[in-house]
Amino acid sequence: MLRRTTILIVILFNAAVFSQAFESKWGLGGGFTYPRFFSVTGDNFSGNDNYGAYISLERYFNEQVSLRGLLNFTHMESNYYLIGGSAVQNHTVNQFALNLDVLYKFLPCKLVSPYILIGGGVTNFTNDHSFYPPLDKNFWGYQVNVGAGIEWGFNEDLALKTEAVYRTASNNKLDGNDRINENFKGLFGGNGDTYATFDVGLVWYFSKDNESDICKKCPEGIREVVVHDTVYVEKVKEIKRVVVDTVYVEKPTLFGVNFNFDKYVLSPESYPILDHDIKTLKDNPDINIILSGYTDNLGSNQYNEKLSENRVNTVYNFLVSNGINSKRITKKWYGEADPIRNNDSAINRAFNRRVEIKVLSK
Repeated sequence: MLRRTTILIVILFNAAVFSQAFESKWGLGGGFTYPRFFSVTGDNFSGNDNYGAYISLERYFNEQVSLRGLLNFTHMESNYYLIGGSAVQNHTVNQFALNLDVLYKFLPCKLVSPYILIGGGVTNFTNDHSFYPPLDKNFWGYQVNVGAGIEWGFNEDLALKTEAVYRTASNNKLDGNDRINENFKGLFGGNGDTYATFDVGLVWYFSKDNESDICKKCPEGIREVVVHDTVYVEKVKEIKRVVVDTVYVEKPTLFGVNFNFDKYVLSPESYPILDHDIKTLKDNPDINIILSGYTDNLGSNQYNEKLSENRVNTVYNFLVSNGINSKRITKKWYGEADPIRNNDSAINRAFNRRVEIKVLSK
């Protein structure tokens, strides 16, 4: 006797670049800096002989917030007209600064994401050819930083960062001229010298913690195409649910279900699949089934074996609570054994987080 089975296909399209977020990670960076005096005594005082470089170490405490230590060197020039205006005195300053900034990333699920930062740093600088000669020596100070940037990800491990930061110094000696109350050019109305830095560099992410499910909670993130007992997972942007076909089968067909990372609760897509399985089992009271549970390869063997057992028990309890006799069900769990795909990407690992439901041979 023919049985009618409806196949539900969840189709998701992705027009944007998708990235896997992590609960925490470290980032090691470095690159080049273009510094320039900004809002000094007048526009004509900013020189063009400016360059620098930086290295950084960054720690993400969650998917969006990180703390970054950044050591940079800057060489900046300022120009002053000598008395009578007949000649220009070129002042230069060499500065090292150790900065500690808090960064907030707006789009953690995208490879390309803007971010903002705020923080401060300790500075050490030496003047040369200062407008006021007694300033030609070494000084210590501190500064306040406010900035923004864009991270351009190549993949989950490597990204290009472009960043602009406005920095307010704690003193008025950085540009070789410390005349008091000449103007108020700092962020908070003070007389401290200010300058901007424009950075371009690379960051390498390492020691990544568990994959986060933040990208799976919203519609953007996963494509699942359910056909019989296979779930296909791809990148997505929007969800459209469409019943696309009706298939006629001559024997009972049971569908398996997949699970989110490190979870053994049923996903919303699992319920219509298991509802079909329950109806099929009730229509065929003479067949018995076997539930086989699996995981991906993240975690220890002992942990994954227990996780696969929990997934089997979740499906088992759902079937029994909906009227299927427990004597008809055999349970097995295998942890990360027998993957249906190589565990070399987030998508392939999603294929392996599954419970298969098969008819036992008589």
